[in-house]
Amino acid sequence: MDPTLATAFVSSPSAGTDAPIKIMWGAQDTGLRVVCFYSANTSIPRADDADWPRVMGVGFELPGRLAGFSLLEPLDKEWELVEGRKVAIAGRGTVALDFAIVARVNPAGWFRNGPHDPRGIPPGQPATRGSGIRFCVSGPFPDTLPDLSDPSKTLTTTIETIINGVVVSFHGIEPHGPSRELGLWENPLRSVPLYPE
Repeated sequence: MDPTLATAFVSSPSAGTDAPIKIMWGAQDTGLRVVCFYSANTSIPRADDADWPRVMGVGFELPGRLAGFSLLEPLDKEWELVEGRKVAIAGRGTVALDFAIVARVNPAGWFRNGPHDPRGIPPGQPATRGSGIRFCVSGPFPDTLPDLSDPSKTLTTTIETIINGVVVSFHGIEPHGPSRELGLWENPLRSVPLYPE
């Protein structure tokens, strides 16, 4: 709704060609892959409170209904992985996220140790590869994904093609109230949903 106040940059670790890493058992492919990516909060800090807005979740839409994902990094108890979330995006439709990494919350709100130690990714980070927090996830990532410019074709899966299906959750956009926002990959090829069932 407000692309000037809530912005993020999600990237593969080193290059646009970074591929998921196969998990093998001897010579046998387990069907599981490891994917690492960075998520940076490129939002401009609020004038009244430079700790906000914060990225509180990063989710991914993949083709089909996949399950069995696990968060490998970070394991500092600030983040958790959830599966099978449906997210309504105002004016765009509903996306079924295969998994999302979300900041854990406590009953008092978005704070670990009080209002000066909020959870999530802080604003003001650069929109460059490798900035922000590195997340690593294992799961049944597919070996190919539909070619968004020609859905009758497929492409070999890279981390960047997985990122095409990203949805980022922001909190604290405005000074009063929860003021939540969602961000999508900014590209004409990004439909909602990206992979209709």
